[in-house]
Amino acid sequence: MTIGDTYSTGSPEYFLPIPDLGMALERIGLDPGGDYSPNLENLRKIMLAHMMTVPYETLDCCDYKRHVDFAPEHLFEKFVLNRRGGYCYEINGFFMSIIEALGYDCYALAGRLLFGQPVYNLMGHRTTIVTIGDRRYLCDVGYGAGCAEGPVDIDEPGIQDVLGYRFSIRHHEGAQFGDITLVKHADDGTESDFYSAYLKPHTLLEFIATNELTQKSDRRVCRLRTETGSMAVDGTIFRRKVNGEVFETEITSYPQLYKILTEEFHMIVPRYSFSKTWPRELAWGDRL
Repeated sequence: MTIGDTYSTGSPEYFLPIPDLGMALERIGLDPGGDYSPNLENLRKIMLAHMMTVPYETLDCCDYKRHVDFAPEHLFEKFVLNRRGGYCYEINGFFMSIIEALGYDCYALAGRLLFGQPVYNLMGHRTTIVTIGDRRYLCDVGYGAGCAEGPVDIDEPGIQDVLGYRFSIRHHEGAQFGDITLVKHADDGTESDFYSAYLKPHTLLEFIATNELTQKSDRRVCRLRTETGSMAVDGTIFRRKVNGEVFETEITSYPQLYKILTEEFHMIVPRYSFSKTWPRELAWGDRL
């Protein structure tokens, strides 16, 4: 069976391991010869390294009009060879392929993004469950700065501090909207539901339909955690957060965006943008 003449449910490439683990570890700033054997400390180290090097971004949808394919070989080319990022189907897929190759007990699951709203949307988010010993951890690198940037213990009943942010897990015991909800707690005591999820494992093929819907968005986003905070492209705004202070710059052309992506995010990106913002604009004037 095929969907959109792109995927086949019998295609084995979606279940292959990452092509080169050493290169993938180097991509996220880790020594390929290091010890990353399955334990909680190493899982935290891998997640943070991933968050600091691989951005959440939707540029293929907005600027480059490229179809998003999350098979491991495509992710390797995009993330490792071109130093790009991606959205949740890609970025959590890349992360999971790394920890799988390192021997972690993990599986993918679907989430329903809420962002504090009472409306329940499609199961349009991909995240990861990792089991270490008798504990299960929700591990999500697929949103960029601001989500839980380390493992969240699913079976811990209280509020957990995760690299400066506070989260908890609400269990629903068979509710129709999911088995758990990731809850974010603000400093003023308020809380908001980040996303809900069912705890049953999902295969890659179960994400095909929602991935097709997700990539129809033309909203430009690029987010990355930094040593002092974060940086982000949000539409035509470049925003940098440094030690709690926010600095914003308006992006008025693709050449300016191209410079930010290549010099700030260190990506290898196409010289053309086909976005609605700057229709078919070349990064360097009229030069080819």
